[in-house]
Amino acid sequence: MENAILYDYYSEIIGKGDKLIFLPAAGFTGNEGLIIADYLQDNFETHMLDLPGFGRGLGIQGRVTSLAMAKWLKGYLDQKNIDKASFIGHSLGGGVLLAFAKHYPEKIKKLVLLDQGHKPMPRIPKTEFGVFAYSFPVLNVMAALFGNSFLKLLRPLFASSNEEDEDFDKRVKQFCELVAIDESSYVRKALKENVNMTTDGLNLLFGYYNLNIPRLLKHIKVPTYLAYATFTGVDMEEQENTCKYIKKIQRNDRLPIIYRPVKSGHYVHWSDQSLLADIKGFLN
Repeated sequence: MENAILYDYYSEIIGKGDKLIFLPAAGFTGNEGLIIADYLQDNFETHMLDLPGFGRGLGIQGRVTSLAMAKWLKGYLDQKNIDKASFIGHSLGGGVLLAFAKHYPEKIKKLVLLDQGHKPMPRIPKTEFGVFAYSFPVLNVMAALFGNSFLKLLRPLFASSNEEDEDFDKRVKQFCELVAIDESSYVRKALKENVNMTTDGLNLLFGYYNLNIPRLLKHIKVPTYLAYATFTGVDMEEQENTCKYIKKIQRNDRLPIIYRPVKSGHYVHWSDQSLLADIKGFLN
């Protein structure tokens, strides 16, 4: 019998009906999924869950592996007495769900991945960290060797300044232009409540960095809907990479996956309103 571990969680719950868990991207709280929860509220009780170390719940202690991520999420289901649910995850949140699907597929009715699963995490994650990304492989080794003490020293390098809140409208405009989306109340709320980097957040980030995402997707056993960004007109290099990896994955026609291209950048759920209806159709 599996030993019970008590975790500290924070979630916002909207709607009524079948249980649905949403996990956000790094840097956001669970309400990044509010646009989805609102749309589905008549049919689903959506739990918008903060990631461990990103938001108001505590992080995973010790080395973060795929099993540690999976146990963290199972702990939430156990606390809420949820035997089985559907899941939606964006970016890092989707990575956690792929880990969960590996270890606890029997807990998943249906899985929705938002721009996650079809591409590996770059060894040099320039899109996420710019020039700083070139040091990421070395930092990853140091984090594995020295653990929390090293992460505490590293955290200030990832922390953002609170001064940006002095001109919130400007920050929203810059974000929307950068990721090629239209401004909305959902985007504003998510950015208003986005979270700074913590030591536990860094721990999760390095755990995610070490996941073999394509391998996890290759062994998926549950009905899955993968909405991926094409990056058409947004980022030519990412557009070419996406096309290459999607073709590679789709050669395995035995996978229980529906592929849905979204002509946008990474934030597909904020880019294409028709995607919400398609997700609802898949989950029902």
